[in-house]
Amino acid sequence: MGIAFFDMDKTLLRASSGLLYVRYLARRHKINTIEMVSVLLISAQYSLNFLNFPKTMARMSQHIKGGNAQDTKTLCDLWFDECLVHYIAPLALERLHQHQTRGDYVYMLSASTQFAVEPLARFLDVPYRCTQLEVIDNHFTGRIAGIHCYAEGKAYWGEQVASQHNVSLNDCTFYTDSYSDRILLEKVGHPVAVNPDRKLAALARTNSWAIEHFY
Repeated sequence: MGIAFFDMDKTLLRASSGLLYVRYLARRHKINTIEMVSVLLISAQYSLNFLNFPKTMARMSQHIKGGNAQDTKTLCDLWFDECLVHYIAPLALERLHQHQTRGDYVYMLSASTQFAVEPLARFLDVPYRCTQLEVIDNHFTGRIAGIHCYAEGKAYWGEQVASQHNVSLNDCTFYTDSYSDRILLEKVGHPVAVNPDRKLAALARTNSWAIEHFY
């Protein structure tokens, strides 16, 4: 028995949940032009592997400080039902079920926040680790709770989950599209580059890692 870790954006999903969410907010006039441009810039930095994730999350968290967490959850649940569920990659879902059938644990690992990740995890009925926005008394504090789930943070959570289940990382599989996830990819026994970005594709070829396309 092993563990199959799945990234969310552009792996389980065939798109970026962040961009989809911004478009969803824009259609409902819940985001202004400056905010939209800011998110698009962050997305571009992420795609080009130039993103300083901790600094970016700290800045974004301050923008929502004091906001109502339950309202955000309600909106994100509606967004999932109306939009995000349609972006689940069928081949990713098939692969996830294959791991479950053979008795592997399956976990989602995502740099996105709990408000984007939890609805998909609930739909797939799998546990997850993600970047957690701190909430106290139903309001955002403007801080991240614990360790983020990006780059070295994602590797940390992968190690924690493997330790929790007493499973060696050598018996784990990790599916992801992003070069930023190379730390955990290098630690698991079965790294899989899924629809990889250019830098990850090159790294996968160099290391003879599996390359697959879910969409």
